[in-house]
Amino acid sequence: MKIKRIIKNVVRDLVRFFLPKSIYIALRFYLTHGYKCNLKKPMSFSEKIIYRKLNTDPHLYSKFVDKFTVRQYVKDTIGDNYLIPLLGQYNSIKESDFDGLPAQFVIKTSNGGGGENVKVIFDKTSCSLNKLCNDFNGYLKVKIGSKIDEPFYDIEPPCVLVEKLIVDENGRVPSDFKIHVFKGDDKEKVLIQVDGDRFGNHKRSLFDEVLQKLDFDIQPKYESIDEDFVFPGNMPEMIALAKKLAQPFRYVRVDMYSVANAVYFGELTFCHGSGWEKLSTKEADCLLGSYWKEYN
Repeated sequence: MKIKRIIKNVVRDLVRFFLPKSIYIALRFYLTHGYKCNLKKPMSFSEKIIYRKLNTDPHLYSKFVDKFTVRQYVKDTIGDNYLIPLLGQYNSIKESDFDGLPAQFVIKTSNGGGGENVKVIFDKTSCSLNKLCNDFNGYLKVKIGSKIDEPFYDIEPPCVLVEKLIVDENGRVPSDFKIHVFKGDDKEKVLIQVDGDRFGNHKRSLFDEVLQKLDFDIQPKYESIDEDFVFPGNMPEMIALAKKLAQPFRYVRVDMYSVANAVYFGELTFCHGSGWEKLSTKEADCLLGSYWKEYN
């Protein structure tokens, strides 16, 4: 599966290299979503994401997408008790930096999304610290924003972050609650995306604000969340906090976790899936776009 993904990425990057950006985006959009991308008057969710990437000042979002600088915004807006404890912050990481760290932690770079530049370490004694250092120091040099047309990821000076590993009652990485907050002319709409077992058999389902499952999906390739899935009791608090963090924006995705009845902030994302995550239908794509009153 990993080899297949690598080949797919290489082919994608080659096509991107040889084609003009506008043609590449138009072609990839049609192949992904099954309809032509209208950037003159974007109406669907996916079109508006692409428009935002290409036509807005990246400095508007740079401090919010950087996983280090956003911590100050979270602290000022809802309080630092919702931040996952930070164990270390490094401009460049070396093996001796791990001496004072616990056996378990999460290591990530401050720039970029949740791909290979985020790694969960369950036991540092069983991994190569030298390789970990080489990998993450290498990730610091990658301008991920220029590769995905999201330049706001390349503005803040990148660093390596080590956070406390938070786990559920079964010792597993907790479910990820991605709370999409849309602003209309006079109302706010919330869509909750639940991602479970992200590092194993990844499952995903969408729910409305009252936790009713929706009849469409983002990335329908994933299995649905189990029917017996139980939302944590602090979901109302989580949604309220997400709305506070989303207040300055017409659309943003606020990622949160719930562990032992405590809420933790994950990240802010302004271009979900970079515009390349297919929805079940074009109608569903346009429905979400109608909740987001901007750019048209």
